[in-house]
Amino acid sequence: MKNVQISFDENLLDAVDRFAASAKISRSAIIREALSRWLQEREIKEFEEQWIQSIKNNPDDSKDAEIWVQAQEWSD
Repeated sequence: MKNVQISFDENLLDAVDRFAASAKISRSAIIREALSRWLQEREIKEFEEQWIQSIKNNPDDSKDAEIWVQAQEWSD
């Protein structure tokens, strides 16, 4: 793992630290999980936007439907 330096609003950092203490996990673990989930949500959103645009551009193109359906299978 690589160490990075980032800045946080004090209230947010206090909330993270309180949760970390009560859950007995590290601040870093919380931030890694949150960032990982955020990135996954962004990837899903980007996929959905591409899908919607494709449907708008080619509303009757049934051969593309199978490609998009297969792409929905997300891996962790």
